[in-house]
Amino acid sequence: MDDGYRVRLQKRSELQQRVMKIMADDQLDAIVFPHQKRLVVLIGETQVERNGGLGSVTGFPSIVVPGGFSSPTPTAQLGVPVGIEFLARPWAENVLIEIGYGYEQATMHRRPPSTTPPIKASVR
Repeated sequence: MDDGYRVRLQKRSELQQRVMKIMADDQLDAIVFPHQKRLVVLIGETQVERNGGLGSVTGFPSIVVPGGFSSPTPTAQLGVPVGIEFLARPWAENVLIEIGYGYEQATMHRRPPSTTPPIKASVR
């Protein structure tokens, strides 16, 4: 194993320990944060300022649910959808599903685009 890889594994382990300590010290089931800091990336630009890396770097489970819409801007007159991310301890996917579902039901932030046709109920 090369030294660069060994250092990355060590830093990952330190981050995992730090997140676990924060959650234990503050008795948290999950940590919540905006999924991304930058609302819209122009075509051809790279999405930087993503918060979603915490789950992938730690390997901890996370879930993103609709968090509402941004304020309107000249280029996004209706606003743009934003996500709320919840991060939990390893093997706590059931907690994330409960939290995500509860948040979605309480806020009802999800709304289909105005171009989506209405869903018709089928009769059998």
